[in-house]
Amino acid sequence: MNTTTHPRIETRPLLEESVKPQSDRQSPERVIPIANLALVGLQLIVGYAWLLAGVDKILLGTFPDQLSELLHTTTSSGRLPGLFVALLQGLVVPNAALFGFLIEWSEALAGLGLITAGLVTLLRPFAKRALRGRSAILFAYGGRLLVILGLLAAIGAGLLGLSYFMLDGMPAPWFTPGVAYGGAMDTGLFLAAASVVIIAGQLKQGDKTKHRA
Repeated sequence: MNTTTHPRIETRPLLEESVKPQSDRQSPERVIPIANLALVGLQLIVGYAWLLAGVDKILLGTFPDQLSELLHTTTSSGRLPGLFVALLQGLVVPNAALFGFLIEWSEALAGLGLITAGLVTLLRPFAKRALRGRSAILFAYGGRLLVILGLLAAIGAGLLGLSYFMLDGMPAPWFTPGVAYGGAMDTGLFLAAASVVIIAGQLKQGDKTKHRA
């Protein structure tokens, strides 16, 4: 009896595996990594908070006019660092209307930029599968631009959060039983710290985009 194995039969499983449809293979672009989802979630939350703050001031319509009085009250409280008080009184208070306009629009635009960058990150894997040709190229360039804009928005949001933290008297982010019902961590400090995390994530995402290009 002939026991020789036919070479075509031996190689058939390998050939079948090699021609396995590409759609059946797991692609890293099909699933958004958990780290990216966490970054997107943080971007959307921080962005929404700043968008609300900015749009509320814009809709109020009188924030730039009220800023001077608010700063006078804050600087006379004695809770702020002397250097910061000197900066406010020498630069911001004399130009309160201009700074009020810049603050309200900076908050709104920073929030909008963070939200847009987060949504584009969510849509990127689906766009890479659905778009072809010129549309895919335009989306890729737009995505890279939004990474830069998201980074700038995060930097702006961090500076805004830090300024509000200083305006609140720089309360120590530590255990404070006296404010047990309100929480000891200042909102401005929290938003500034969250912005640092977003900045780090945006820088890492930008490096990945360059390597893929």
